[in-house]
Amino acid sequence: MTPLVFELTEEEAQVAGSRAAWRASLAGGLLAQHLAPLAAFMLAVLFAAILGWTGLVSRRAAEIALIAFAAAYMVYRLWTRRRFLTERRAALAWAETQRAPARLTLDETGFRLTAPGRDGTWAFTEGLEVEAVAGLVYVWPRRGWPLVWPSRAHDGESDAAAFLAYARRRAGKRAPAPSVVDDDD
Repeated sequence: MTPLVFELTEEEAQVAGSRAAWRASLAGGLLAQHLAPLAAFMLAVLFAAILGWTGLVSRRAAEIALIAFAAAYMVYRLWTRRRFLTERRAALAWAETQRAPARLTLDETGFRLTAPGRDGTWAFTEGLEVEAVAGLVYVWPRRGWPLVWPSRAHDGESDAAAFLAYARRRAGKRAPAPSVVDDDD
């Protein structure tokens, strides 16, 4: 395939940084990191309210438990928010490094990016995820920062569609496990 030469604009770098921060902050899983603590908080509040309402514990003890549960949940949410802002700062700093002119090639093994200070390869055997969103194409590895380039870097719509179709066909196919040879027979 024809190599792509591109340079991200400031707006494109901001969008790429925001998307990378969003994905990094949800890396632990939406269910485990965000929804489970909310469900636990709701159940704890409901349990304390029922115990206080039925008279199994004193009203004062139920109120103290409700305040303690609310305080614990607020501390957890502040910690989560801080983690997100830290990821966002790191992602925006990464995105700024992506603004230099770059050359991207796609071959049988994967993507190869050549740019001042940021050469890299993304091999198809790693199980990559390819997505095109808002005029940018992202190649997400299992861990680490993505490869990003603007859709406008392609010669035309048909070239971009062919490039993405080939990349999507190849991406996500992990390398086969090494076969064990049994020479004892």
